[in-house]
Amino acid sequence: MKNFTLLFVLFLASIQPAFSQTETCDCKTDLDFIVEKIKAMPSFKTQIKGPKATEFEITYTNLSNQMKQPILIEDCYKMLLQQMVLVNDVHASLSYIKTPINKEILNDTLKLNDFKASNAFKNHPKSEYNLNDLEAELSKKNEQELEGIYNYGDDLKIGIYQQKDSDTLVGVVLKSNLKQWEAGQIIVYASHTAELKYNLFYYNPSTRTPGFVKSISFENGRLWIYKKTTNTNNEELPIKDQSNWEFRQLTPDTQYLYFGNFSSFSKSNRKAFKDFYAKVKKELSATNVIVDLRSNAGGNSKLSDPFLKLLKKKNVYILTNCFTGSNGEQFTLKLKALKNVKHLGQTTRGIIAYGMNYGYNYNTPSGNFNITPTDMDFNEYLAYEGKGVTPEIALDFSKDWLEQTLAIIKNTSN
Repeated sequence: MKNFTLLFVLFLASIQPAFSQTETCDCKTDLDFIVEKIKAMPSFKTQIKGPKATEFEITYTNLSNQMKQPILIEDCYKMLLQQMVLVNDVHASLSYIKTPINKEILNDTLKLNDFKASNAFKNHPKSEYNLNDLEAELSKKNEQELEGIYNYGDDLKIGIYQQKDSDTLVGVVLKSNLKQWEAGQIIVYASHTAELKYNLFYYNPSTRTPGFVKSISFENGRLWIYKKTTNTNNEELPIKDQSNWEFRQLTPDTQYLYFGNFSSFSKSNRKAFKDFYAKVKKELSATNVIVDLRSNAGGNSKLSDPFLKLLKKKNVYILTNCFTGSNGEQFTLKLKALKNVKHLGQTTRGIIAYGMNYGYNYNTPSGNFNITPTDMDFNEYLAYEGKGVTPEIALDFSKDWLEQTLAIIKNTSN
């Protein structure tokens, strides 16, 4: 963790300063506020001891010394993130409240022109490279390299390259179909954390709001919302147009369960769970059961764990992808503790060891940021935090995952 923390501090330091802003804030007051919230988190109490506690205090002191004068808001955000990332807690987050651009501006030509004439637009961080030369060089990169050319849907073409004399990767807009972006502007920075995982400091494509997301996989030419232009394989994603609760017969001896999430926040989803559980309990009869948890971002264990008893005596084949997270990952590990279970697919998100029971979040004193601390402790899963749960069998991203799983079941039965 110490080496990762040092790398992350260097990563944030390598991001171009926010010269685009003129507004400042009292960053020290915000730092004190978020440190108070961090210290109340179970993850802090479990992890930050001994040398890590010393590192936490040294970082706090160093940051405090840099905050004796008002700090540009975006620079303050980056500094606050340096303190937060010392705790390995992917659920805990700090968001940037103000949005530089909104639909009203985008739909009004005069307001949009005013925005493009502002310092916020003109002085946004830009790549130092000639874009034609950069694109030509990046087009030579292979599929396994993170460097390359990516699409953000049909809206943006982005080139991601290694920054000089740094471990930081930079994503620059090569072509934009969005009015709020122009070629040459930087939209994302990536820092490697563990194995397939990266932390991303990014600018929201729609609002240009700075943000930070942790434990993102690079695999199958995909880095979060960005996909390599040369890779059209998307078989790791959930089957389109499914509901969050799917149960069907695939073959005479294999049934299929899909759980889109385990959220208990809405009354409708709680009812859907009860109806689904009753149906599965009544009709689950096959020897083999595929449990599809692709992109299941988690929820309440009260909606997942009742299925463990139903699956206990089955041959279970779990499917996960890099967006399977939180209780979706915990449920994966609980299933794997049963007999006759195989885990297939892709390594999960790695947002598993902590969580939010009450979902409280707090604006910092400046009003510029919002912190969402964690209050739930699943420390027994700490080894998977920021890394994810890796399947025993990796599936081919270019072929249908259900068909691959059925083939594995057939071979296992023979």
